[in-house]
Amino acid sequence: MRTSRLAWLLTPLAILAIAAAGSSSVSFTSSQMQKGEKQFTQSCAQCHGEQLEGGAGPPLTGSNFETLSRKIGARVGDIFTYMTTNMPLNEPASLSHDQYVNIMAYILSKNGYKPGKSPLTYSKAEVSKADIIKRK
Repeated sequence: MRTSRLAWLLTPLAILAIAAAGSSSVSFTSSQMQKGEKQFTQSCAQCHGEQLEGGAGPPLTGSNFETLSRKIGARVGDIFTYMTTNMPLNEPASLSHDQYVNIMAYILSKNGYKPGKSPLTYSKAEVSKADIIKRK
């Protein structure tokens, strides 16, 4: 009886610990990044520039973006949520979940993250507490 009560308590705590640990890291695949580059060119580059340098819209990489993201404490989840609800500017929230995830993978790749084996998912991107710029 005592063991089952302890297991009942530890299981939710273990789940919370795993979720909290996972939310501070971010991973995406090469395929997501490549698809994201194409989608970015089609849906985002007009405002944010071909190299994410900015234009009509703010930069999404580089020193200005780094300064701003540090100043406001931007995390992947913050940027992703803003992007999925407000972009593209002329048609907010009009892309598929996969398209938004792939674009985020591309933006992350341009900010120092390397592709890995684990794909980025919509739900992981929404809650990620990882810095938008990879810290060395």
